[in-house]
Amino acid sequence: FKNTVVSLTFDDGDADNYLVRSVLTENDLRATFYVVSGFTGTDGYMTEQQLKDLHADGNEIGGHTLSHSKLTDVRGADLKREVCEDRMNLLAHGFEVTSFAYPYGHYDAESKQVVMDCGYNNARGVVDGPDTFPPGDPFVLQAMPYVVSDTSFSKMFRYVTDVEKDGGGWVIFVFHHVCDGCDQYAVDLDTF
Repeated sequence: FKNTVVSLTFDDGDADNYLVRSVLTENDLRATFYVVSGFTGTDGYMTEQQLKDLHADGNEIGGHTLSHSKLTDVRGADLKREVCEDRMNLLAHGFEVTSFAYPYGHYDAESKQVVMDCGYNNARGVVDGPDTFPPGDPFVLQAMPYVVSDTSFSKMFRYVTDVEKDGGGWVIFVFHHVCDGCDQYAVDLDTF
């Protein structure tokens, strides 16, 4: 696609996200996995080793807070802990952590500033996409609507071709679960 960039992003670090590893590798694709570091290795979430496997394949590991807090509800030291401690945890695992995703897409001026102060160089929201390339505000990257259980491949393809027809831009897809009918915010592996 001329003048069009497509990014595949996964939120939360859900264990079922690991299923896409082989698909990404087989198709020479890379993705960004935004991880809630406080959940790593707990029931339903990827382990540290699975994250290391994805990273070794060339995928990016990004921050998504310590406990998946809605950042507009957290203030001061608690806000800084949610964002900065999450990044420090991921850095301690050996990841080069520069990207962040706001849980639920919620942010305000204070949370945006904390993300910058904690050392991130970009942050993704969950609405208003597509974004421009380069983005207008790297700390409010605009994503396409969530990929949910009834999002078809043809719809995702149409997002990309429509952006291309409009002169190009950045199509950022947001995935959560990868399973067949397990959650409203899920895509089955075949569709992916």
